[in-house]
Amino acid sequence: MRVRGYAPGTPCWAELVSPDVEAAAEFYTGLFGWARNADGHFTLNGRAAAGLRAGRPDRSAAWLISISTDDPAGTAAEVERCGGAVRVPPASVRDLGTAATFSDSGGALFGTWLRSRFGGAQVSFEPGAICWYELATHDLEATGAFYKEVFGWHTVEADSEGEPYFELHHLNDTVGGLVPIDHRFPPGVPDHWTVCFMVEDCAAACERVVELGGTVARRPQAASAGYYARVADPAGGHFAVIEFTEDWML
Repeated sequence: MRVRGYAPGTPCWAELVSPDVEAAAEFYTGLFGWARNADGHFTLNGRAAAGLRAGRPDRSAAWLISISTDDPAGTAAEVERCGGAVRVPPASVRDLGTAATFSDSGGALFGTWLRSRFGGAQVSFEPGAICWYELATHDLEATGAFYKEVFGWHTVEADSEGEPYFELHHLNDTVGGLVPIDHRFPPGVPDHWTVCFMVEDCAAACERVVELGGTVARRPQAASAGYYARVADPAGGHFAVIEFTEDWML
């Protein structure tokens, strides 16, 4: 599905920060069939699907989500007022837009993006594209309050077949998921955002991840919308893959 723009307060982009850009490009193009454009973005059928930039060589890879804003400085002030922290102050990224990086009240990293020439992901909800953003936290109440104050989000309990799960809503739109860090996560996992990509076959995608040198952290399991798995690239960048059922996509 083609996406033309994002309202302020909605997730709009995800970027991989990797210690080895070329190895990362080989892995993700092999997994999702992506290419790269002149801006260095991963593309799917010619449309920007995700970002890629170099990180420190002594750190694991990580995916960073970005939330659209029309006031980067104002958002930074709200983050600090609500118990978060500014990690990278708002700064121009060539002629593409203005980026900033923050941590929320629980320590989960996220970014914001003010568009200039570039608005964010241009494709969604098709195989190889971002289809969901998910926040895992140790404190549902405090985390929900943080995002309500900063972005106006509210939480709604979801039908999750016995496991606690919540949706994050902005106005009338669902913008992501919220899950408690419980028995479904390894001990010691910090609060974090996860980027989820749509695939046609969750089991086959996990097999391909391993073939390309990655790992499977949580094997495919049934979820309310289909099948879900958590995986990581060879440099440790964790993400999720989702296979939706036909009924859910109707």
